[in-house]
Amino acid sequence: MTNDGSREPWNTTDMGNVTSTGETSPLKVATTVVLTTSLIIIMLGVGACIQLKELWAHLRRPYGILIGAASQFIVLPLTAFGLGHALQLPPRQAIGMLIMSCCPGGSTSNMFTLWVDGDVPLSLTMTTVNTVLSAGFLPLNLLIYSRSWTDKIAVIPYGNLAQAFAMMLIPAVVGIAVRHWRPRVAVYMIKIGSAAGAVSVVAAMTLISLLYPFMYNSSWRIYFAVVILPFISFGFGYVTAFIFRMPHHRCRTVAMETGIQNFPFCMTLLTLTFNKSEMGELSLYPLLFGVFILVDSVIVTSMYRAGVLIHSVVSKQEEFTPVSTDSIEHQPDDLKQSC
Repeated sequence: MTNDGSREPWNTTDMGNVTSTGETSPLKVATTVVLTTSLIIIMLGVGACIQLKELWAHLRRPYGILIGAASQFIVLPLTAFGLGHALQLPPRQAIGMLIMSCCPGGSTSNMFTLWVDGDVPLSLTMTTVNTVLSAGFLPLNLLIYSRSWTDKIAVIPYGNLAQAFAMMLIPAVVGIAVRHWRPRVAVYMIKIGSAAGAVSVVAAMTLISLLYPFMYNSSWRIYFAVVILPFISFGFGYVTAFIFRMPHHRCRTVAMETGIQNFPFCMTLLTLTFNKSEMGELSLYPLLFGVFILVDSVIVTSMYRAGVLIHSVVSKQEEFTPVSTDSIEHQPDDLKQSC
């Protein structure tokens, strides 16, 4: 047992990345293949939802983009910094949370935006802009906030950042082209991309749990931080967009972009910056976040879909409410005949 109540789960031999001979484990390879394939299919579907004129409209009036950037690079790191101190997390665990909060979302936020009937062009634009801005703001935020817990300077994996950017943007551009030249094909691409997204959510949660089972031995403080930070981010993004009088579907988009972070990129940054002996404890928050952000996003999406369904049922009942015979009897003869 540790001072914070956890059961020393950070044994790096359990991290599931390599076999005893030093080779990458088959499960790790399977995870990479499944999630990469899902990413490409999802982004093809996301692109198929978008027209170029919609992207240009958001670039001309970048209110949502600016709100998302401010939330991602100012509010989220500050919130993670405050939570780390308020919960008195051990330094390595707090660093993991801080770095996670600085990594802007990727295709996952685009996928959930599609599911909550958000503004998909705005989502893709925000993701693209935030990914580019992270090249400067990520090291700046880590320099400002991480000194409370470490003197190490984070190694930013710019190559991995560029690779992730290309894997997200290229399929999306292909999808946009299909939407422009073959609209009927685009309809099927959207459906396939949405189905691939649903499969990837289940696959990601399952594979991460199998690869890193030690993360579930974390203390209540880590669990609390993992659950609460996304909801703070969702709420801040939505309320801020609402204050700026953005339509509700765009408020939902800003909320998704603010709340969902890039778990794989965070893990790459940690691996390049810290020793293997430190990785177990450092990775606790990002690993749990990778699972719980999907759970939280599914909860938010389910609440929205349930609300839409209830509203639809109520609207239909009001539309087809029968008129009582008593009320007809008291109407003039000519109105009775029209009824």
